[in-house]
Amino acid sequence: MACSITLTGRGLPCKDAIGGVKKIYLGTHNADDWGAATNGEISDAANAITVYGFDLLKNTSFFTETVTASVENGTVFFAQEVSATFPKLAAADQAQLAEIAKGRLIVIVVDNNDNYWLVGVRRAAELTGGTASTGTAFGDLNGYQLTFTAEEVAPAFALGTTSGGQITFTDVA
Repeated sequence: MACSITLTGRGLPCKDAIGGVKKIYLGTHNADDWGAATNGEISDAANAITVYGFDLLKNTSFFTETVTASVENGTVFFAQEVSATFPKLAAADQAQLAEIAKGRLIVIVVDNNDNYWLVGVRRAAELTGGTASTGTAFGDLNGYQLTFTAEEVAPAFALGTTSGGQITFTDVA
């Protein structure tokens, strides 16, 4: 059976995009919470969910998606990685970090272009690495660097609804 490919091509876009991530939202993963995607976008959650916002230092965090394919095995998947840096070690954060490490998560990445990306939407994202460090010199990071990863059968979907839908975005006041 041959797989047909329909392409539209892609021209060069305007030079108006910037790199980096400014915020992530974390929530408990449930694949049933998300409906079908249309043109690479999920318009809203299918069920009411709550996600919690984590502000990030500028120029320290990123989202990367790597296409991983095997010609020999006829497989392809998308490895998603979010690296997030949080300043200042704090005792109050330790319990929250332990809970995050135990969970299967949905990660919503807000990039510096105000795009919202769903990481781990079908198969969950997990905290797979990170450090808590005091740093050495006065100018070093005193804080956390965490890595969240997911493996999905499709590229990360954009999130269409960022207010007024089924998702409650909870931010720190």
